[in-house]
Amino acid sequence: MVDNGKAGRGSVALVPMQWGAAGVSSPDAAFALPTGTVTFLLTDVAGSTRMWETESDDAMRAAIVRHYEILSEAVDARGGIRPQEQGEGDSIVAAFARPSDALAAASAAQQALLAEIWPTQEPVMVRMAIHTGEAHLRDHANYAGQAIIRTARLRAIGHGGQVLVSGATRDLAVDQTGAAFDLRSLGEHRLRDLGRPEHVWELVVPGNNESFAPLASLDTIPNSLPVSLSPFIGRLPEIAELSDLVDSERLVTATGTGGAGKTRLAQQVGAELIDQFPAGVWWVELAPLDGGGVESAVRSAFGISEGAQTPFPEAVRRKLDGQACLLILDNCEHVTAAVSPLVLELLTTATTLHVLATSRVMISFFNDVDVASNDPRVAAAQYFGTKGFLASYDAKLDAPLTEAVKAVWEQ
Repeated sequence: MVDNGKAGRGSVALVPMQWGAAGVSSPDAAFALPTGTVTFLLTDVAGSTRMWETESDDAMRAAIVRHYEILSEAVDARGGIRPQEQGEGDSIVAAFARPSDALAAASAAQQALLAEIWPTQEPVMVRMAIHTGEAHLRDHANYAGQAIIRTARLRAIGHGGQVLVSGATRDLAVDQTGAAFDLRSLGEHRLRDLGRPEHVWELVVPGNNESFAPLASLDTIPNSLPVSLSPFIGRLPEIAELSDLVDSERLVTATGTGGAGKTRLAQQVGAELIDQFPAGVWWVELAPLDGGGVESAVRSAFGISEGAQTPFPEAVRRKLDGQACLLILDNCEHVTAAVSPLVLELLTTATTLHVLATSRVMISFFNDVDVASNDPRVAAAQYFGTKGFLASYDAKLDAPLTEAVKAVWEQ
C-alpha cells in the first residue's frame, strides 16, 4: 500500500501507483513509488566508455536508445516501474513487487538484447543485478537506502550479458516458482560495501552461451581490507575526492579529529580502487603498536619475513614486479616518527607503490613545509605540491581550506 500524504499549496499531488501501471513517470504528473519489500533490477552497458571512444557518435546514440527501448519493454511487460530520473549514464533502475517478475524481465531483456542487430561494430552488452530488500525513498520519485545500494554493488562485479541475483532474491523466487528459473550458484563474494559476503547466483538466460570471467569482487584481487560491521552510508563526494587523490598521487594523508570517520573512509576508498591495484590493497592497523612494531607490521602485510636478506624496500619493489599496489596505514598519529622514514624509503624504491595514511595529527614527511591554524577542521589538512608524489586530505571536509593552506599547496 502506498501512503501518498497530502498535497500542500504549490505541491504536486502524487498519483497512487499500481504495479505495472506505468513504466516511466510522466512529466505531467508525479507518482508515489511503492515501498516496503521491493525487488530491484539495475542495469548498465558494459564497456560503454570504450565504445563511445571507438564507435561513431550516431551509431552509439542509436544503440543506446534502442537498448533503452528493449529494457523498457521487458520491464513494463512484467509489471515493473522505472523512476524517471534514477540511474546514471546508460543505466536503469526498475522495481518489482515480486522477485519472479524481475527475473522474467531480466531474462527477456537479455534475450532481446542478444537477438538485436546493432548499428555499432560490437554488440551492446548489458550487465544486470537483482536484489530484494526493504526500499526507502530519497524523495517521491527516487529510491534510496541499503537495498538499492547493495543491488548496485552486486551489478558492479558482473560482466556484460550476465544477470547476477542475490541470495535473498533467489530464495524468494524459488519459494514462489520452484524450478521455473535456472539459477547457478557462484558462491560467496565480498562486495565493495565491505559488509557481509553475498551468496551470488547467476540467472541462466536461454540462448546465452557466454562463458563469463570470474566475478570482479573483492575476493579476486589480493587484499587484506577488514570486514566492516556496518554499511557505509553517504559521503559519496568524499569517497570520490579521496579516491581521485589516491589514484593520482603516490602518497596521501587523510587527517582529522577522532571520530571523523577516517578509518571507514580509507577502507571504502581501498575497496573502490581495488581494480586499479592488481598487486593488492594491503591494510595495516597501527593503533596497537609502538614505533618499533611499524616495519614488522608492514612486512607482514606484504608477506616479507624479518629474516629476508634483501633490504625491505627492495624486497617490496621485487614483490610488486612493476604492478600498482596500495598500502593503507591506519592510525599513524602515535608512530609518525617511525612511519615517515619507512614510507619515504618504500616510495623511493618501489615506484609503483601508493600509500594512504590516516592520522589524527599532521604527519611531517618533509621538514621544509609546515601548516598551522587555530581551526581544527582546517589544521588537519596538509597540502604539498612541490615534492611530486605527496597530497593530503581533510577527513572532516566540512570547512573550506584557509588561504594559508592554499598557499602551501601552490608553493
